[in-house]
Amino acid sequence: MTHDQGPAARQGLHRRTALRTGAAFGLLGALPATAPAAERVSRFGAYSGYSTAAYDGWVRTSLYVPVRDGTRLAVDIYRPTRSKALHTEPLPVVWQPKRYQRAVMQPDGVAATLMGGRDSPTASYISKSSKTLIRHGYVIASVDRRGTGASFGSRSELSDPIDATDGHDVSEWLAAQPWCTGKVGMFGASYEGEMQLRVAATRPPHLRAIMPEVSPFDWYWTVHPGGIARTSQAGFATMLARIDTDPNNGPVDADADKSLLNAALAEHRARNDYSAPAGKLPYRDSRNPVTGEQNWLNRHGGHFAGLAKSGIAVYHVTGWFANVGVHQWVWWDNARGTPQKMLIGPWAAGGARTETERDLCAIEAHRFFDHWLKGVQNGIMAEPAIHSSIPSSHTRNGGPWKGLPAAWPLANERRTEFFLAGGKTGTAGSVNDGRLTRARPEAEGRDDLQVRYDCDYEGGCEPAEPGKPPIDHAGFDAQGLTYTSEPLEADMEVTGHGVARLWVTSTAEDGDFFLKLQDVDPNGVSTYVANGALRASHRALGEPPYRFLGLPWNRSHQADMKPLIKGEPNELVFALFPTSYIFKAGHRLRVTLTGSDLDTGPSPQVSPAPVVSLHRSARHASSVVLPIIPA
Repeated sequence: MTHDQGPAARQGLHRRTALRTGAAFGLLGALPATAPAAERVSRFGAYSGYSTAAYDGWVRTSLYVPVRDGTRLAVDIYRPTRSKALHTEPLPVVWQPKRYQRAVMQPDGVAATLMGGRDSPTASYISKSSKTLIRHGYVIASVDRRGTGASFGSRSELSDPIDATDGHDVSEWLAAQPWCTGKVGMFGASYEGEMQLRVAATRPPHLRAIMPEVSPFDWYWTVHPGGIARTSQAGFATMLARIDTDPNNGPVDADADKSLLNAALAEHRARNDYSAPAGKLPYRDSRNPVTGEQNWLNRHGGHFAGLAKSGIAVYHVTGWFANVGVHQWVWWDNARGTPQKMLIGPWAAGGARTETERDLCAIEAHRFFDHWLKGVQNGIMAEPAIHSSIPSSHTRNGGPWKGLPAAWPLANERRTEFFLAGGKTGTAGSVNDGRLTRARPEAEGRDDLQVRYDCDYEGGCEPAEPGKPPIDHAGFDAQGLTYTSEPLEADMEVTGHGVARLWVTSTAEDGDFFLKLQDVDPNGVSTYVANGALRASHRALGEPPYRFLGLPWNRSHQADMKPLIKGEPNELVFALFPTSYIFKAGHRLRVTLTGSDLDTGPSPQVSPAPVVSLHRSARHASSVVLPIIPA
């Protein structure tokens, strides 16, 4: 069969091929069909009695689907079975736009796929949700994006705008198939979460609901946080180039000799562009050296205003420790007007870490898609818009889940300013061991720091693994300036977005400034809560071209670059990552400032290493503003 045969012919052949081959048939051995519960229960994290688990397996077929410009995208389709009999009546479809290979051929010739357990490392719930949905009567699809996997075409990283129209066309193609009811949803994490929001903004008529997780909004923040080059992104570019030309990408069923796959890989090899993640666009208005495009200015989520007017329901998923946590909140802010929910847990960008957490995410996916794709009146949209599990130093797995209103930042937050002050606390072996206080300084004062280029935040900003003690960063604190509060008399909840305002001078014209908010327990263990960073030459503030939660926005255009004024205090203002954290009674808050952080990447070095002075005076009061939630 050739790739240009009609959909019906393709489907018929693939169905017959799949039923003949054991590799295409999956059994849900770990998820046996069960009778519906007698009692109907639908609440956050619990769902029974509304849906029958009538299916025990699936048939996988794969084919090429052309989009509007004729480019062919590789699609895997999973249709449910009962006792190996293929379900033939129409069902809703939920699909995933894969950036990291929809299928990979293993040495034994078997394809590792979405259902085979091989998935994006950031997908906390996708495989589990896929199996849950199939068991309850959904079709699942997985699609290699243009320029990736076995799909044809090429792409320019990051966030090629053509993904939006490609996703629109795929959604409408799926809706038109005889095995689809005409109602379509999407899910996926990270890059695959971002694409859902962009597709939704094009308003495909049959796309009803999406469930994006840890979804980048403006890639400049990720590749160049505060204007600082995150060197790990160069490795990300290398990884993308490798998987885009991997000969082990899974071919579609009709491509037995892999001639189509090899032709697609040749297109990727010849024309894919990785300039942006490789660090070749250092300013927000930099032009791509390959395409001439201003990637960062043309591709941020603010260009997708149609999302707010789409009527497509969005269930955001993210974690309080995710390094793209602010992105999901900015999507939330810019999607106001369409139905939204948010699930935010005590995890990082890798997603839910325990089976209990993954089960919860899968249950929420099932409830959400049942409501929007099957019309099940299960009450999910009448519940609190946001559900959060708040971590603390004593409960690294998070506390009880808490329902929050849609208003964000929270209406009851108290913006509270903590000043960096002199004096000794006896709690840190740092350069200065300063104090963190609510009282504004009255006298002149400053702390000097000889910049070190080897500061390494061991373990990064990830939370401790479940059941393990928190990572102690007291050693990192010792390399910088610290400011520590008195022990708290009662528990203190910090939920929202902090802002740092620092006054600095330096013997160098530029420098990187890394600030960490830490929790110090009575034994002196210092653990991560939130962070922010800024390259001093990027300190100019501007008006963001999208809703940005009322936070300061560093513009980072090339014309904004200016050296530090020698001999004068220079103001640095930047936002911290969003957080929700309970500092327990008897614990202390700590702010740590360093001039390098190898967890982000090596900072540019000058010789001799500069001396940085942080000012803490009445005229130049350095501080951190935190959102305190009343008990």
